Amino acid sequence: MKFNEDVLWNQLQDVRGFTLDVCDSVDEGQVHDVPKGFNNSILWNVGHIILDQDMWFHYLIADDSEVPADYAKFFGYGTSPATWDAAPPSWTELMERLRAQPDQLRNKFTGRLEEPLLRESELGMSTIGEVIPRTLYHEWYHLGYIQSIRRCLSVSSVG
Repeated sequence: MKFNEDVLWNQLQDVRGFTLDVCDSVDEGQVHDVPKGFNNSILWNVGHIILDQDMWFHYLIADDSEVPADYAKFFGYGTSPATWDAAPPSWTELMERLRAQPDQLRNKFTGRLEEPLLRESELGMSTIGEVIPRTLYHEWYHLGYIQSIRRCLSVSSVG
């Protein structure tokens, strides 16, 4: 299958733009707060978005990751701030990575979207290009949590 690479990269950049807009409006003093009814914080969700996208682009083709290895213990599936035994990356570091990641991926993987995955993946995906839509819906999912947490924290700080 031939991909229109510009369309996919533009979609990735567009979704990340929405995420950045929301995160730029977050009160940095609340990024570690976990409201009642939630398992994770805004900081965790941002770190998870970064880690997940990196893993989908790198792990499934056995390529070198762009994020530090310790991100998995903070932001991997099944983790939460309640289980952290060390200080996570700072909000500033995460925001820098969030901003830089789309261009890093585009620069590294342009011309490689038809490259086959070396590991079995869910949903029958078999190329790098096929994982991009999956990372986008995953980011939207966590962006929804970020927005919900932000709303809960705003309501609780007013009331």
